Amino acid sequence: MDGAGASRPVQGADAASVIERVRRRAAAELEPRADRIDREGLYPLETLRALGGDGAYALHLAGRTALARPSLWAAIEAMAAIGAACMSSAFCAWCQDACGWYLENTANAALRDRLQGDVAAGAVMGATGLSNPVKALSGIEPFALRGTRVPGGWRVNGVLPWVSNLGEGHLFGTIFEDAADPTHRAMGMFRCGEAGVSIRQSAHFVALEGTGTYAVRFRDAFVAEGDLLADPLGDMARRIRPGFVLLQTGMGFGVIEASLAGMRGASGGGGASNRFLPDGPEALSDRAAALRETVATLAGTPHDPSPDYLRRVLEARLAVSELTLAATQSAVLHAGARGYLLGSAVHRRQREGIFVAIITPSIRHLRQELSTLPA
Repeated sequence: MDGAGASRPVQGADAASVIERVRRRAAAELEPRADRIDREGLYPLETLRALGGDGAYALHLAGRTALARPSLWAAIEAMAAIGAACMSSAFCAWCQDACGWYLENTANAALRDRLQGDVAAGAVMGATGLSNPVKALSGIEPFALRGTRVPGGWRVNGVLPWVSNLGEGHLFGTIFEDAADPTHRAMGMFRCGEAGVSIRQSAHFVALEGTGTYAVRFRDAFVAEGDLLADPLGDMARRIRPGFVLLQTGMGFGVIEASLAGMRGASGGGGASNRFLPDGPEALSDRAAALRETVATLAGTPHDPSPDYLRRVLEARLAVSELTLAATQSAVLHAGARGYLLGSAVHRRQREGIFVAIITPSIRHLRQELSTLPA
């Protein structure tokens, strides 16, 4: 599809109205199916597309948002509204948002004009293939993809073990290393099902089965110069990184919100003894409110190049992971034995919370990065 012809939300909407539409759809269409999505691998493609029509994936994109100006924080809030109903689907929303963010930050305006409208509207699903490249750029592991320059573009080979929100025809961005010169990297946009780009399910997870997660095999996959997001990579990784990381907080805030609601629901009747537990809902709610304020402030300047800004972004992302773990554990304790039943919502949220803590950048990755930044 051509991005210029993609359906878009009506311009002039306010963030609250978009987020409320997203929340209503998530509660009606995702929450009743959350267990099937989480454990049985149901990928809710129709609802994910419809959320794009609601404006969920365009809030942070100039020229695509229904708001007067793009808002990364509004995109985070919309993702949290999805995550409160189903964290698996919020993860897919993050993948979609990240794909749009790569197009937002590319110097390749023709590529952005061609693809971003469909990604923002959910007409084409998008993903992020940066788990390995982000770790490779931090020196944690080698690049999984190697490219060889050929007339008109590059031929790319290798395997990305886990990329999510994928299916035939879905787009994703990733970074590869020049096989002839490891100091040269480039970032391209690929499409599942194109020649040389194949997907296969390689693992089953303890949660989030319904996220379209596959291994991606590149066998002489051609990426044309017109599909390159950056070549050389230059400062593209720096430009996209704060937004990439901050958007992830929407997943955590959604799980925290759902956990707090469950804890409050368990505090009456036979759950009166929950007042003796540490990390009660009011204390956790205060911590969440303060953290939301911090993230909202940081989201206002996603292109701040200063090391201090990056440090604060990484610290906030780390704090969201830690608070998500605390909230989901406390929710299980508040539920008692009911939370230990197979299929219980609090058990699902605890597994979702662990995912927030291990997705790249994970807690250990964040701590490692922070140790290298100037105080």
